[in-house]
Amino acid sequence: MYKELISENSKDNPWVKIQPPATPQEIQKAEKIVGYTFPDGLKELLSELNGDSYLILSTGEISENCLRNREYLKECYEDIDRHIFFAGNGCGDYYCYNITHTGEADTSAIYIWEHETNETHIVAKNIKELIIRYYNSEI
Repeated sequence: MYKELISENSKDNPWVKIQPPATPQEIQKAEKIVGYTFPDGLKELLSELNGDSYLILSTGEISENCLRNREYLKECYEDIDRHIFFAGNGCGDYYCYNITHTGEADTSAIYIWEHETNETHIVAKNIKELIIRYYNSEI
């Protein structure tokens, strides 16, 4: 579903390169590094394609981003580790799930985390809507 959705909505974008699926072990490793269980929708996405070299991050990029944020941004943004960043807009902002006070991902929405203000705003109700809206320049 996601592979076809991205292909359909990005057909005029030469930078999009859909990657082979992530293995269950790669997903589990990324979850361990991030420190949170990924929502089912994110696991399904990564199981279908491990990034698209444009919007969607691979499991390796999710892990690297998490470690880099904790190392370099924790002093500025003390709650930087309360998000699961899984996509980026290329300008330093990331699409994410926010983590609730119970330590679980808020799956009611996809947020954008703005790097200049450390604020999050809802941009989509799920990953499918994020992909459609992003590739159609609505967000």
